[in-house]
Amino acid sequence: MSSSIAESNLFKPIKIGNVELKNRLVLSPTTRLRSNAEMIPTDIAKQFYSDRSKNNGGLLITEATIFDRQYGFYPNGPGLFNDRQFKAWKQIIDEVHKNGSFFSVQLFLFGRGAIIPAVKAAGFDTIYGPSAIPMSEEADKEAKEAGITLKALSIEQIEDLKKSFVKSAKYAIDAGADFVEIHAANGYLINQFLEPELNQRTDKYGGSIENRARIVLDLIDSAIESGIPASKIAVRISPYSTFQNTKGADSEVHPIAFYGYLLSEFERLRKNGKPLAYVAFIEPTMSGNTENIEDVYNTSWVNEIWKGPLIRGGSYFSNTPDHSSLINTVNSDNRTLISSARYYTSNPDLPNRLLNGYPLTKYDRASFYRNDNHGYNTWQAHGSRDPIREDEEFAKIVGTPLA
Repeated sequence: MSSSIAESNLFKPIKIGNVELKNRLVLSPTTRLRSNAEMIPTDIAKQFYSDRSKNNGGLLITEATIFDRQYGFYPNGPGLFNDRQFKAWKQIIDEVHKNGSFFSVQLFLFGRGAIIPAVKAAGFDTIYGPSAIPMSEEADKEAKEAGITLKALSIEQIEDLKKSFVKSAKYAIDAGADFVEIHAANGYLINQFLEPELNQRTDKYGGSIENRARIVLDLIDSAIESGIPASKIAVRISPYSTFQNTKGADSEVHPIAFYGYLLSEFERLRKNGKPLAYVAFIEPTMSGNTENIEDVYNTSWVNEIWKGPLIRGGSYFSNTPDHSSLINTVNSDNRTLISSARYYTSNPDLPNRLLNGYPLTKYDRASFYRNDNHGYNTWQAHGSRDPIREDEEFAKIVGTPLA
């Protein structure tokens, strides 16, 4: 098994945008609430990315970095919309580059799924979606009891949102990020525009497939018009996800029809000399924070439409113990990359373990969304005495902001 994966495309270089990665193993978004109350990454977040970028040469992606607080945020999540956050992220990105690896900042907004207690504590009285459709009866009740109103974004607010995105994207690029990723997946705000059940608008951002896709294409165009090359812009999609009450394959418009159009537009940009850096595709085996090992869908259509670099993320380290699924997928063409979040968390030296056939340490889901070192920086590289650092004081450290 080890020689097979070592000889696969996973450990062959690939050019993404203007950088050449040494391998095709990507650290999926895993910031995991390691910022402070002002949404500034802490030194423990820097340590996490530093450890996973050493002897790597691959791509690391941040998780859910907020670009406009008024449109939904979450406690201890990272932001990138002010100078202090910029300075903090620059330290992390510089560290990753010093270690010979590369960095993508994923920009994100919660929308209707915003954390109500956090919204109220911050003094906001409104949460937003493309339409005023609650995520669930329970979420609607919680918001109303807290005095929070769900409203549809106005055209003026969408224009404001696009300006905020460009500002944060420029912050990311100025901080040294190699790429900026638009989070258009898993039922969050940008994805809410794409889903027909969640978008009941009658203006240019709703109704037809073309109109529902407009928000993503507008964000891309706005970034390009601001001077950010298309080759530094990426998009994450999750056509089959049912997270946050999205419909996936049960949607009234099948994801192949809608996302096929969106990918066709990305391909059109590529053919017209504005190639996106990559498209990150979440496999049907994953739906937000839940996993379904059995994949009953054929997703080859994604590769048939989009001909640029494609990052596939799913249950590649769970569904086949011999990694045959991963090997077959990454070897299927010369432009596919494989991402992992959970196993990269518990295996800071994941590329080295795979290359040498060393055993992988199972992750601890219960520790994913704490804000201390536990289950984050306590994992150790292969060859250490214990797979996890047994130091209670170290595990309890919540870190200090980097700026």
